[in-house]
Amino acid sequence: MSGEPMSREELEQILEAHRLWIHTDGEQGECANLSKANLKGADLSRANLIGANLSGADLRGANLSEAFLRWANLSGSNLIGSNLKEANLSGANLSGADLMVANLSGADLVEANLSLSDLSGSDFSLADLRSADLRSADLSETNLRRADLRRANLSWIVLLGADLTGAVFYSGWKIVRDEE
Repeated sequence: MSGEPMSREELEQILEAHRLWIHTDGEQGECANLSKANLKGADLSRANLIGANLSGADLRGANLSEAFLRWANLSGSNLIGSNLKEANLSGANLSGADLMVANLSGADLVEANLSLSDLSGSDFSLADLRSADLRSADLSETNLRRADLRRANLSWIVLLGADLTGAVFYSGWKIVRDEE
């Protein structure tokens, strides 16, 4: 990851070129390449980064709430403490990403690749993780209350201390605590 944070002006230029790329089906502009960019604490809420390359980016503490990150490459990125509440990450590649204590409540993670990721202490309440790949992910102390995990690959995951109350694993199956 680069040392100096990206300037707001440079980021806006990249986002504008990406918007043009999306709206012209790739005829104009260019797909955002923010690989290894220092975006620590950046406000990317509601940003349209569909298909963007953010692999290895430093997004610690970034605000990506309600962002469109469908099919984006976030593999190996640092998203510790980031806000991805209600973000669209369907089909995104987050393999090997560090998402410790991140907020992904209500996020769309359908068919997302979260294999080998550190998701410990994160909030996935009400998240849609249908058909997501969570192989070998660390979900220790994670809030998965009422998350939809149908058809998700849960091989070799760590769930130590995770809250699975109301989580759905198969049609009709869900975890219920005694007090409910």
